[in-house]
Amino acid sequence: MRTPENFYQNKFDEYSGQLQSLRSKLRWFGWYRFLAFVFIFLPFFFDGFNWRSIIYVVLLVALFFYLIKKNIQLEREKRRTGVLLKLVEDERLALQHSFLHFPDGKEFLDTDHFYSYDLDLFGSGSLFQFINRTSTLSGKNLLAKWLMFPFKNKKEIEPRQHAVKELAAQPEWRLEFLSAGKLFEETADIYHEIRSWSELNLKLKKAAVIRYLIWVVPAITLISAVPAILGITNLFLILTLFAQWIMLYFFWTPVTKYFGFFGRKSELLSKYMQQLGKIGEHEFQSVLLLKLQQRIEDPSAAKAFKKLKSLVKEFDYRENLLVGLAMNSFLLWDIRCMYRLWQWHQKYHKDLGVWLDVVAEVDALVSLANFSNNHPEFVFPQVQVDDFEFSSTQLGHPLLHPDKRICNDLSLNKWSQVLIVTGANMAGKSTFLRTVGVNLVLAKMGAPVCASSMRFTPIDIYTNMRTTDSLLKDESYFFAELSRIKTVLDRLKNGERYFVILDEMLKGTNSIDKLNGSKELIRRLVHLQAVSLIATHDLKLSEMEKEYPVQVSNKCFEISIENDELVFDYKLSGGVTKTMNATFLMKKMGII
Repeated sequence: MRTPENFYQNKFDEYSGQLQSLRSKLRWFGWYRFLAFVFIFLPFFFDGFNWRSIIYVVLLVALFFYLIKKNIQLEREKRRTGVLLKLVEDERLALQHSFLHFPDGKEFLDTDHFYSYDLDLFGSGSLFQFINRTSTLSGKNLLAKWLMFPFKNKKEIEPRQHAVKELAAQPEWRLEFLSAGKLFEETADIYHEIRSWSELNLKLKKAAVIRYLIWVVPAITLISAVPAILGITNLFLILTLFAQWIMLYFFWTPVTKYFGFFGRKSELLSKYMQQLGKIGEHEFQSVLLLKLQQRIEDPSAAKAFKKLKSLVKEFDYRENLLVGLAMNSFLLWDIRCMYRLWQWHQKYHKDLGVWLDVVAEVDALVSLANFSNNHPEFVFPQVQVDDFEFSSTQLGHPLLHPDKRICNDLSLNKWSQVLIVTGANMAGKSTFLRTVGVNLVLAKMGAPVCASSMRFTPIDIYTNMRTTDSLLKDESYFFAELSRIKTVLDRLKNGERYFVILDEMLKGTNSIDKLNGSKELIRRLVHLQAVSLIATHDLKLSEMEKEYPVQVSNKCFEISIENDELVFDYKLSGGVTKTMNATFLMKKMGII
């Protein structure tokens, strides 16, 4: 059986060998080019200026340019192989649970979001950093969106599960797709520029006239060159050349506008062209991937991008002063390029946004597939829709190293259910809460979860674990916490369903007030039919089980003291904890 470790090791050896071979070839081609250039002048030196020397020189010049073209191809292949090698090296580190070298998504941090800040979805050491392998800016943004606003419908989740499973089984294709994307690191400005192309309907005044000018004027210019070549008169050629520059003067404003709009983007267009080609050429099986493929086939996105890349590259010739001067003198080049780009935009601009969306979605799915492939022990959960259910066995936190990860079973099988978790400091309560939340997010995205089995009902998540005060908003920690709680209660009143995860409620007030307020909050959550998971140090809160024997239940993380040392097993058990450790730790550390 091929393991991820074996696959990436084999690819590492393969790409390392290819890269070494390409470097050797490039060194030799450097000498070949140098010798071909030197030999160009030798026929004239040894044989004088005659027809034989001219033939030799023409052949040597052709050889020289062939070697330049071959060298460019080898450089391109070397760069691609280097990207593939880097991708493989990164994954080998990731398999050792080293992932801090990946982008952490800190730009998506939002302390006001209902759960992303509490569940460590973004930032250093986050879930985003753990699973993100996107190669496009749009794919990265979409993956972050899925984490913050995952799907709530079985019809959306299950097709993604199937797509992720299919892509997970095709690591070679994923590497090819990602390498095409990594060849050019786009910036937000460039991406938004290209994205804006789909939203604008570019105007071109006198387009019908330009259509004929770009063919008629160059033809007349070439015809007028005949008398000049024959030595009859240069007048016609001069007049036609002058006429071309006069026309370029009158069209200078739209030409400049179009160059600013399309120019110098051929590398990024090449990236999208290759990725769309990879999507369009592959034989997919899952329904979602086939639908995405169909969205780029009519018209063919890869062919359209290839044409656009060619047009943009031709427009870029104007940046070379001599080339631009010659081509604008004889071929009305800038105006021709402007018109052809306008034609392309008229034909394809409405499809452009769809194509970019397809690339983004496949890119995000590739990240989830890579996550699945790297963790074959993780499972795809079953989606339950009839009634609420969250049942899991051996549920663990995916960010914890497998050697240190302690897994637990959890079963919540009805609405209006509250599970109160007690335990000493550092016993594992907060980690357990985050474990449940993170795996529920992954499940709703269509990704595998860190468990042996899991059934779940797609439901919105609300957490309150690390509320912060705000000097900017002039609000205290306690007020910020109450504001968040009121928001979710208002939504519950409106009939929305939430999985509420709370860690030590009402931390900003005194113990008696806190206990009374916490009990009232639990009553509200039961009445509003929320599903709640609450961690607390306040053992008196566990007495709510007597008031609501059907809806409220108690679990705990217990500790023991052996040989004057604390022992943590991080296993969830029934009932209320009997051991606390604050005083013990303070004595142990010499504080009291």
